[in-house]
Amino acid sequence: MINFFSRIRKRLADDNPPGWPAGKALNYMKYAIGEILLVVLGILIALQINNWNENQKTKAQIKNSLIALKSDLAQDTLLIKERLPFIVEQYQLNESLRARVAKPGATIDTLIEIMRHEFNPNWSVQIIYNTNTYNSLNQTGLIELISDSLRTKIKNFYNKKFSLKDRIEKTTNDYQEKITSYVNTYTFGSTSIHDQGPLIDSLVWEKIDNSHLAATFQGISNFKRILFTETKEELEFSLSKSRSLMARIDEYINNSK
Repeated sequence: MINFFSRIRKRLADDNPPGWPAGKALNYMKYAIGEILLVVLGILIALQINNWNENQKTKAQIKNSLIALKSDLAQDTLLIKERLPFIVEQYQLNESLRARVAKPGATIDTLIEIMRHEFNPNWSVQIIYNTNTYNSLNQTGLIELISDSLRTKIKNFYNKKFSLKDRIEKTTNDYQEKITSYVNTYTFGSTSIHDQGPLIDSLVWEKIDNSHLAATFQGISNFKRILFTETKEELEFSLSKSRSLMARIDEYINNSK
């Protein structure tokens, strides 16, 4: 641009010696202004084209990210549908054992039978969800460029999901502490990996503190009830809201074409 003005100035100086008609100088000025306007217009057009290209790239990135996010959610729903029946089954089993002990006709033998042969102290490990795409959307800032309604829906979903999982993790840690004390005191035969053999089993259960056994069962079965309740709540929330979010993503992508 500086070189352009220098050429104009030089041309005016060369073509306008002393006494040269002012009209010709005016024509050159008009020509120069026209050239300037053309250059400015060219720059503005170039900027507009560049901005349009960048916007198209950003839209493509958002679209691809949302497609990937939908794929993550779809995979997660498969994991949830596979795990949920087991969680429901374990919850119901724990409740049935508690109900048997709570019956009016229950005896210490009822409790011993349950704790020695039927109660399974193991817990369910949480599902590892696919969150790479969501994390990437946040790290790159692309999530802030998504429409307000969809962005809010995505953030609310993951914030609630993470909150529920954190709560489950805390309950799991508390439950593990209870179980550590339990397995150091009693044997149990409800799982093949805990088969300690008849000798150890008989020696452990030969003389036990009934009150301690009752308190132990009450404590760990309570924690197991809480753990499976919270896990069931998280799975059902994630399953339902994942389907709703996937439908909203589809709608957003289709409307952006």
